[in-house]
Amino acid sequence: MKFGFVINEEKDPGLVFASHAVEVIHSKGGSVILDSSYKGSVLDGKPGVIIGSYSDSDILFSLGGDGTFLRTAHKHLGENIPMIGVNLGTIGFLTEIHKDDFEDAVDRLLSGNYTLERRTQLDVTLLSEDGTVKEHGVCLNDAVIARGANLHVVSLDLLIDHDHVERLSGDGVILSTATGCTAYCLAAGGPIVKPDLDIFMVTPICPHTLHKRTYIVSGDSSVEIIIERFTDPPIMSLDGRPNIELAYHDRILLKKSEQDVIVAKLGYKNFYQTVRQKIRARGSFYEDGEK
Repeated sequence: MKFGFVINEEKDPGLVFASHAVEVIHSKGGSVILDSSYKGSVLDGKPGVIIGSYSDSDILFSLGGDGTFLRTAHKHLGENIPMIGVNLGTIGFLTEIHKDDFEDAVDRLLSGNYTLERRTQLDVTLLSEDGTVKEHGVCLNDAVIARGANLHVVSLDLLIDHDHVERLSGDGVILSTATGCTAYCLAAGGPIVKPDLDIFMVTPICPHTLHKRTYIVSGDSSVEIIIERFTDPPIMSLDGRPNIELAYHDRILLKKSEQDVIVAKLGYKNFYQTVRQKIRARGSFYEDGEK
């Protein structure tokens, strides 16, 4: 079995854990695929390491945190390879494997003791007022539209299935998948939902109103956001990638992507156990007993 490794070297200085992981996999008869960016690294030439294409992998390991997992999903989406994350970061909602469980995880994968779960993504198209496509992308967690640098509200028109719902006035809006419900959406007061549900959510950020509610939208629906009023140009970011500056009457069209992310699940914990472990109290994140 061939395992691709995508490594966040800030989370794994000196590739110490990655070297250990390579040795574990090699000892069990598997091999590790790395792309050419690792040529000449401490991993190049180790027994069991192949410098090649991730498209030849059976499973793609993301070694890092949630951000690493999201970047890996985005960069390697077209290869349609099941992914699984090893948590070398802090919170780790998307990374199922603790580094101390890595050997057991490899045993489960080699024996076929895992399931595959498809995660819905958002397809996001940014259009200018004249209908020109300015940007297009997909996101596994969320698309965030936020006010500009100065502390002034931005006004956004919200349409769901082509029906005008309301004008949102505040700091912006989060458009989240079910996978992203425990990210920015949660912090903004959104609901907790199982990540395999075929829905997405529209959560205002600090709205200047007397109510604050998330809209939960069916996976076969469409959402449109129109930029109406602002002082400084608002921005949009997909899964935390570089900001995209928005202009007056820009339109953001959102729908379910045709490409799901495939996640390999080993069954160490269910979703609600993960929520209970990772978030205990306001302002406090717990990871394996550390405060």
